[in-house]
Parts: sequence; C-alpha cells; structure tokens
Amino acid sequence: MAMLKKYLFSSFAQIFFPFFLVLFFIASVVLLIDIAGRTYVVKMSFLDLGTLFMYLIPSSLFFIIPITFFAALVLGISRLAYDYELMVCFSLGSKPLDMVRFFLPITLLATLVLFVFSFILLPLTTSASKNFVAQKKADIDVNIKPGEFGQKLGDWLVYVDSVDNRKYQNLVLFSENGFEGDTFIVAQSGQTNNNQGLFELNLTSGKAYFAAPEEIKRVDYNTMSVRQNVSEPQLSGYDLIAYWKEAFSLESRQKLRKLAQAVMVSLFPLVSIFLIPLFGIANPRFRSNMSYFYVIGSVALYFVLMYIASDNFALVGMISIPILWFFGGFFLYKKFIARFY
Repeated sequence: MAMLKKYLFSSFAQIFFPFFLVLFFIASVVLLIDIAGRTYVVKMSFLDLGTLFMYLIPSSLFFIIPITFFAALVLGISRLAYDYELMVCFSLGSKPLDMVRFFLPITLLATLVLFVFSFILLPLTTSASKNFVAQKKADIDVNIKPGEFGQKLGDWLVYVDSVDNRKYQNLVLFSENGFEGDTFIVAQSGQTNNNQGLFELNLTSGKAYFAAPEEIKRVDYNTMSVRQNVSEPQLSGYDLIAYWKEAFSLESRQKLRKLAQAVMVSLFPLVSIFLIPLFGIANPRFRSNMSYFYVIGSVALYFVLMYIASDNFALVGMISIPILWFFGGFFLYKKFIARFY
C-alpha cells in the first residue's frame, strides 16, 4: 500500500505542477490583455497594474485548479497503467478502490480550497478590483490620447484633437445612455476635475444633439458639465453573508447564477473522484491510451451542463447535477473497473 501511494503521488505531482504552470501562464496573458482593455483610459504605474493583477488572478485560479487537479489525477494513473506499473500493483493485491481512498483526502482539500475561493476570495477581490479602478478614475488620472477613436470614458465614447495637462481641444462625445437617450456632443475645449467623488468634464463653446424616436433636439451652450459617479462602496468581510443572501431574492438572478456556478465548480473534483480510475485504469495490451480525450470530454460536458443549469434552473441544477455526476461516475466505475480489477 505504501508503495502504491508513493507511485500515485509522484505521478500526480509530476503532471499537476507543469500543467498548472502552463495554464496559469496562459490565463495570466489573457488577464493582462483584459486589464489593458479595462484601464485603457486610466493612467497606471507598473505597481498599479501588478496590484490589479493580484486582485483579478483568483478568478482565473478558480477554474484552473479543478481542471488541472482532475486532469493530473487521471493522466497520472494512466501513465502508470501504460507503463505496466499498475498491473504489477494489482497483481500484488491492490485494488482500484485503494486509489480512490488515497485521493479522497487531497480531493476534499481541493474542494475546500475552491469553496474558499468561490464564497470569500472572489467576491472580495472582484469588489476590490472595481474599487481600485474607480479610485484611479476618481483621481482623474485619465489617459485620453489625441487623435484616437474608440476611447471610452465611463458611458461616453470620446475623441479629442489635442491634450495639454488635462485640458482638451476639439472634443467629440457620444453615449447611448446620455441625457435623453442617444447623445452627441461637440465642444471647442474641455477640462477634467474631481468634484467630491464625481468625475466632471467641463466643456465650453459647443453643441449637443439629443436623438428621440421621432425628433432630434439641438442645444447650443457656452459651458456644460458631464458628470459621472466613479466611487463605489467597499465590500468588507461582514458583507459576505448579505452578498450571497441576495442570490435568493427574486430580483437578483445574476447573483443566483454566480452562486450555482460557484457550488458546481467547487464540487467538481469531489464528484468526479470515481471518474479518475475509470479514465485512468486500462490494460495497455488491449486498449489504446484515450485518457486525454476522456479528460477533455468530461470537463467540457460538466461545464456545459453547469452553464446551462445556472442560466435556466440554478437552484435545482447546483444540487442535482453534482449528485447525478457523482452517481453516474460511480455506476460506470462499478461496471467497467471494479468488476475486472
């Protein structure tokens, strides 16, 4: 038994850490691109970007950990099987259930870590990242570049001809959520400032156009202020219960969807424990190694079911899908593995 545990843990570790690092690197690159898009008009130092990256990385780890963990366990057992080491262990009296028992504690640990991520870290870090960006906007350290299209400032698309110390010349602003619906504003000059937590863009000498269903209004102005509240409330630890309690209110379907996904993703390693020997154990003389396809297919199926359930029947889905997945894996394990090994 001690020899089997040694082989299993060594094989798992040799796959888990390289696989985790590769996925973490890919997720980091995607996350940095996303950060660049979010903060395109907000000036940030390298330290600020690092801080924002640390706030957002738990959301990526939350999906990387269960996928990497499950894949490493299956592929680790599969490698032992196709190196004929598992056949030797079975011939000495070991059983597939021994592997399930060995992996159960670390599977429970992985599930616990995922629940901490989903119910504590993710709400706090998501709120912290939004507050961090909002604070940068409140400091009016914006980064509107002259002569570039598609720059966004709050709800407004902005174009300027020139910039000098937060003073802009020849501005054009457009918003679908302006003063009266679609709003188009032109101004000869403008300047940004912070007015007690409000982002304020003061415009001078221009025209504003308001599009209604059957008419377009035009207003000529000498001065105009475009304001937006950029401050957001902080989410503290004692707010977490109230945060998740909102998921059960009729008005918060989005929060209920997040809750269902958090539960189902967190339970994935535990409810898939019988799929590990099912996909990993094989007789190399009679079967080719299909473990990679099994891993990809099962992960894709579970997450597709999770998204469908969370969108359409969240409360029922977050209970029924993990239970059905667990007993489905147990049934297949008993039918194809336990009766032969």
